[in-house]
Amino acid sequence: MTEDHSSCIKVSDTGICKNCYSKNIIKNGTTKSKKQQYLCKNCNKRFIEFYSYQAYRKNINSKIIQFTKEGLGIRGTARILKISTATLLKRINKIAENISQPKIYNHQSYEVDEMRFFIKKKSNPQWLVYAIDKKCKKVVSFCIGKRTNKTLHSVIKTIINSNPEKIHTDKLRNYQYLIPEEIHHTKRFGTNSIERKNLSIRIHLKRFNRKTICFSKSVSVLISILKIYFWS
Repeated sequence: MTEDHSSCIKVSDTGICKNCYSKNIIKNGTTKSKKQQYLCKNCNKRFIEFYSYQAYRKNINSKIIQFTKEGLGIRGTARILKISTATLLKRINKIAENISQPKIYNHQSYEVDEMRFFIKKKSNPQWLVYAIDKKCKKVVSFCIGKRTNKTLHSVIKTIINSNPEKIHTDKLRNYQYLIPEEIHHTKRFGTNSIERKNLSIRIHLKRFNRKTICFSKSVSVLISILKIYFWS
């Protein structure tokens, strides 16, 4: 019998079915790697006594989140966890799918800024545009794209819908066409918090460093990494 990870479920080596906690299990052939396979007669789920492939460990997702937030790269994380980079990328995307954008409260003040990075090559610059709540310093929205009104607007419209008291930005001219004048502020020190956040991002995610040889290969993977970094 061949090994089928989609229908097998990981259990402890106590011989108890993890799905229904029954001990009514029988031997059910072996895998391609000659591991004993079992069948639970109570719920009809199949499993092997233990998985040698590291990606099936219980705490693998929490480790991926921890290493991502600490700035470890894809290959470094894969080496430490002893899993393939392809498996790691799939896990990162899956984790990000279950992360929701935080709730944005009404009548708050926000700071908005942009950070440049590169996709695949230095001749393809892209921008991370994001906003933080000025009071709690949490990221409330972000978008990736060219440094255009369209990219900026995708973040600005999210916070404008919350009837903000103030929106602080730098003096990039695009903002004056997107933010109502009565709530738009470009005063000195108004973006101190988000500038400090930029520094933290550059420390943890090297692709955002100003003078870096690092770059992203995939926009979708970068979005997943940012969701984990900002909101997990």
